[in-house]
Amino acid sequence: MRLFHRAAALVALCAIALCFAPHRANAAPPADAPSSYTVQSGDTLFAIATRYHTTVAILKELNGLTSDNLQIGQNLVLPTAADSPAAAPAASTLAYIVQPGDSLYRVAVRYGTTLRALADLNDLPNPDLISVGQALAIPSSAAVVKPGLVIDPPAARQGSTVEIEVARADLAAVSGKFSGNTIHFTSAGGYWYAQIGISRCARLGAFPLTLSETGAAGQAITETATITVTATGFPVDAITLPPSKVTILNDGALINREAQQLSVLVNQYTPTRLWNGVFRQPVYGPITEYFGTRRSYNGGPVGACGHEGMDIGLPQGTPVYAPARGRVVFAGLTQVRGNMTVIDHGVGVYSALFHQVEILVKVGQMVEPGMLIGKVGTTGLSTGPHLHWSMWADGEYVDPLEWTRRLFP
Repeated sequence: MRLFHRAAALVALCAIALCFAPHRANAAPPADAPSSYTVQSGDTLFAIATRYHTTVAILKELNGLTSDNLQIGQNLVLPTAADSPAAAPAASTLAYIVQPGDSLYRVAVRYGTTLRALADLNDLPNPDLISVGQALAIPSSAAVVKPGLVIDPPAARQGSTVEIEVARADLAAVSGKFSGNTIHFTSAGGYWYAQIGISRCARLGAFPLTLSETGAAGQAITETATITVTATGFPVDAITLPPSKVTILNDGALINREAQQLSVLVNQYTPTRLWNGVFRQPVYGPITEYFGTRRSYNGGPVGACGHEGMDIGLPQGTPVYAPARGRVVFAGLTQVRGNMTVIDHGVGVYSALFHQVEILVKVGQMVEPGMLIGKVGTTGLSTGPHLHWSMWADGEYVDPLEWTRRLFP
């Protein structure tokens, strides 16, 4: 979304432009640069270095800093031209001062980068919280395929989630296809976005992405790009099941039927995003099996498509909490996955908790992050007490841990 400023007079407009225009970082500060700077709320060492045309290393050396942490009111000595070697490589990063009405996403779209890249570069603990006057470093981004189209990341690992963002003026609708499969887009504050899951057993290589956009006047726009799928080095595990569980494992019809029922459930599309921020883990403990692990049961062949989620080993009865806001769409006993809770987080994102000894929520109930929803157990096809956590993006299993480390959208 673009930000427009109105000024009452040409003089005021010029003053604003001079104060807030981004500046490209050079190898050395200008000759008339101030000799010191007082740290303001929201400042980062990188942003200060960028603003005064120097580097973080030089700032830290001049001020005897051993970390990147700053205190409001702290006085920093700024380098002179002599302190910055002319041979230092020129940076391509921009500095930007947050304006009234800005959001981190608006800034990202304006400068053709991604929200994730901005948050990482500026070390923002909560990307939803930025303040007017705050200095932001603006990175270059390989995820920007062309102006208005972001694919993050453009080269995605098996089992990961890809964010696609389309920011163009006056778009009435956006839809798409990736490798033949339909992509659902959601409108949000002047841009459209979608998350797509890359199968944990996807073929490797470059696959076509086609976007169909409809303008406000009804004009049709078609864009094409590619997403490259790269390999993930999934581990291999040998699992021994007791005779009572082997019966379930050998019932292919039962396993396929249950998988199909679950697939139909998580392929329902709710057009409203219900969660906010990163996901939390439903429980914390030893991870006994990672997402995508290739498995061999009782000495049999290793499966071509790996583990559907991650397993966390904990004593039976350990509380299970909701990983993010959403609506419960299934809560009941299944033969393979045991007591299972499935949560719809909106816009094609789902999570599910398997093998619980007790379910404490009902279908249709809204849950909030950290809300008690069940207890760890060993029901279904399980060899001991643990919680299995699965996630889906646009109908495809994805690595849940990525959603605890990355902000979508």
